[in-house]
Amino acid sequence: MDIAKLILEYLKVLIWPSVAVFLCIYFKSHVEGVFSRLKSAKLPGGISFELENSIKEAAKLAEKVQEETIEKKKEHKNSKPIEYTKANLRLVELGLRPSPSGMDVGYYREIVNDNPNLALAGLRMEVEVLIKNLASGFKLEFDERRYSGGRLLELLLDNHAILDSQYQLAVKVLSLCNKAVHGELITRDQANSILDSVDVLIEDYLAWLSWGFDGDWISEEKG
Repeated sequence: MDIAKLILEYLKVLIWPSVAVFLCIYFKSHVEGVFSRLKSAKLPGGISFELENSIKEAAKLAEKVQEETIEKKKEHKNSKPIEYTKANLRLVELGLRPSPSGMDVGYYREIVNDNPNLALAGLRMEVEVLIKNLASGFKLEFDERRYSGGRLLELLLDNHAILDSQYQLAVKVLSLCNKAVHGELITRDQANSILDSVDVLIEDYLAWLSWGFDGDWISEEKG
């Protein structure tokens, strides 16, 4: 009798995982729908999970960019990056557009204190100028009226002017800025996190200004 009871208890332990797996398979579409809604759901205060995840992805991409550009910067160790205070002067010398903020991310951090969405709207224009200057600096031919920031980034990537990680980070930043422009609620902390990621792109941009856009980040992969 004890053996029979032991076997019964053992079967109970085994059967529940099997039932759980069966239910997950049977109701797969329903479960996926729940998670899909959860992804686009909003936290208290109107903050979306999707937005929060995108900001975290941008932060990870920024770390990856930093890691992948360390060696390239070492190759140009004798060329000191331009200070942001002199960035606009250098841009004009190279025949490029001056930066709206003078390449000072702190300018947007001040705006964040009053209006995070407005800060990111301004940042979007900054990034667009940065992208166009990169394309001009690397002597790429493009029609400004037909090429958006996204298309120019693709052009830069295709011509081995930027790394894939830099491309992905810039695209992610533009996407986040567009969300702010279209009215999605952005908190101060979120806006500052986005600006932290942009800091990495600005650092690389200042390095390009110092080199005169003569460096090819991934020349070893072109052959």
